[in-house]
Amino acid sequence: MKSIRFTLLLSFLLLPLLATAGSIFDLLHTGTEKPVALRLEVAMDSLLAKSSQEQPAHLTFTDVFGQVQEWDLEVGLRGKFRRQRCDYPPLKLNFSKKELKAAGLEKYDKYKMVTTCSADPLAGNLVLKEYLAYRAYNILTEKSFRVQRLLITYVDTNGNHPDRVEQGFLIEETDELADRLGAEEIESALGQPAEAYAPAAEATQALVQYMVSNGDWSMVLARNIKVFKGADGQLIPVGYDFDFSGWVGAPYASPTSEIGQQSIYQRVYQGYVQPDQTMREVADSFREHRREIMDLIDNFGDLAVEDRTTLHRFAARFFRELNQMNNNGAILLYDQLRGAVAEIIPPGAEVDAFRTTGK
Repeated sequence: MKSIRFTLLLSFLLLPLLATAGSIFDLLHTGTEKPVALRLEVAMDSLLAKSSQEQPAHLTFTDVFGQVQEWDLEVGLRGKFRRQRCDYPPLKLNFSKKELKAAGLEKYDKYKMVTTCSADPLAGNLVLKEYLAYRAYNILTEKSFRVQRLLITYVDTNGNHPDRVEQGFLIEETDELADRLGAEEIESALGQPAEAYAPAAEATQALVQYMVSNGDWSMVLARNIKVFKGADGQLIPVGYDFDFSGWVGAPYASPTSEIGQQSIYQRVYQGYVQPDQTMREVADSFREHRREIMDLIDNFGDLAVEDRTTLHRFAARFFRELNQMNNNGAILLYDQLRGAVAEIIPPGAEVDAFRTTGK
């Protein structure tokens, strides 16, 4: 009788915690830069052979409430370039909606997991830098994918490979982000007109991409962009996949020549033309968060000192140049950002969406 009472009491005490759990992601999301240890048991031969078929797997982790979670799920490969290029391709975790519902969790069942590309010790640093790009994005706007850093132990269920521990991170599910924003995903975002986008949200996303020096995205072609329609009917773009950015500096990355980028470290602004007041308000918002972003980099002790130093200089140069441009009231901020590539219109775009009449 006592054990039953204790169990009932424990369940009662946990109810408020479970009520705020929300989703699998929320159970993992600590709100800190410390990784959550995650154990993934799966047939490694199938993953390494890059089979297109999802594989049964077993996942174990300790959630934010200190409870051990164990889940059976399906694991598949995702991505295009990295799937072909990497020895260890990025993964997609596919949970059972029925089991999520039975556990009192939200319906969000498919999560992208970014993992190290190869056994090279430097590969872990690349993952950490991409994670920091997402985290900087989170600092600048809630209209971004949340991420949770992971320390993943891969266990081969067939016993053909030794256990492997790698850096990684989990990305918030798209539907989860949409519901958090009170918006809905636009499934066919290809060719949406520039005027359909919320000006500040569009400029913020484009300036984030400029900050990390990522040329591997396109609003017009809906590449590495998710688009959501807000309650007011305006569109909200959210970027993802930053491994081709100068911020990450992956050795396999190449510049996007069709937008005028000659090096992955060359910042090219691909945003649509917006009113100067909007552009400067967005720039002011970035400047207000400068210290947080610099602290994020400087205090991230798990990244090699050399990488932190390089990333610090890279980010500091962005804020220094943005400050100089924003203080120049004689020239539209948009024109200053476009700079030397002002005459290069991204493929598929309307010329008028990228040109101003100046002041």
